Amino acid sequence: DTMIIEYKGHSCFKITTADKEFLFDPFDLTVGYSKVKTTADVVLISHDHFDHNYTDAVTGEYVLVNEPKKYEFGQVKIEGFATYHDDNQGKDRGTNIAFLLQSEGIRLLHLGDLGCIPGQEFFEQIGKVDILMIPIGGNYTIDAKQAVEVARKIDANITIPMHYKTSCCTLDIDPVFLFLDASDRWFDKSRLGQGIFEITADNLKKRSRIMVMDHTA
Repeated sequence: DTMIIEYKGHSCFKITTADKEFLFDPFDLTVGYSKVKTTADVVLISHDHFDHNYTDAVTGEYVLVNEPKKYEFGQVKIEGFATYHDDNQGKDRGTNIAFLLQSEGIRLLHLGDLGCIPGQEFFEQIGKVDILMIPIGGNYTIDAKQAVEVARKIDANITIPMHYKTSCCTLDIDPVFLFLDASDRWFDKSRLGQGIFEITADNLKKRSRIMVMDHTA
């Protein structure tokens, strides 16, 4: 079975499985990307900030997933893990949820606005990860160097950077090349050249790599 991954921009991804559509962290127009208008069966919100919780982007009925607990939608299992949006135990920017989605034999982890390197327990809880979405832009989240450390610990087959400065993005965050430079020794890298791809458990690559996606919004 095939999973379709679309990068809308910023931290927003749409994941389409055999029978369901999942939307992670939709943003509002102030972020600078064009408006996202899309359908989704399930909307996952890592935390309540405007660049992650814009549920008006979704047309039609949907289920909201915004707590660090376990969910099931047909064949798809989701688990939320409580983390911090800063390196001060949440005192500065509150909490954040990392969501692990399991479907089609693939384990996908979206780290939301992770603001610090989590403790060892977190890495043990999440276990093996095939596809990782990781914030890298600093200022509001972990920065390039911290992101490399987290990415190395998780060691996903495909690591997709998110939450970084682009020509559209209005937020004061770093561009993607700082992360690519910092990860040079550890990871192969590729640019997808588009904002959407299909994946099955069988066609994960032999070597793990960082993949930069274009945004579709």
